[in-house]
Amino acid sequence: MIRPKAVPLFVRLIILLAFPFAFVAALLVSNENPEKMEAINTPSVTDWIAPKYADKLKNPLEADAKAVKEGKSIYTVNCVSCHGNKGEGNGPAAAALNPKPKNLTSEKVQSQTDGAIFWKITTGNPPMVSWQKVLTEKQRWSLVDYIRQIKTK
Repeated sequence: MIRPKAVPLFVRLIILLAFPFAFVAALLVSNENPEKMEAINTPSVTDWIAPKYADKLKNPLEADAKAVKEGKSIYTVNCVSCHGNKGEGNGPAAAALNPKPKNLTSEKVQSQTDGAIFWKITTGNPPMVSWQKVLTEKQRWSLVDYIRQIKTK
């Protein structure tokens, strides 16, 4: 029996380490519909404002226990590292980010429309990545439902 040559350990390590970097890079540069989802240029990165049309986007989900539970599950996997367990913007990765993640329980975030929050989750604004290619539309709306109720915890 002929045995294939083993791949050297250093080559396997390079390949293994390259995938996460390539994945993150793809998330940062991907945008399915850039002219529709284009971020507004603001004088300060802390004043990230969704376009007016985003305010008109309506959440197709009922903010029921099922949607909130799905949103919590998605939040726990994808958002806790930056926004923290309670949504206060103090997750373990927050210290290394500039600008810092928003406090999702704040009046400034909670006073935004569902459509504006959905738009921000969809488009991203570095260091926050766009979730458009990673999460389905339904999952992003579930996140909005969870963010709406996170302030009551």
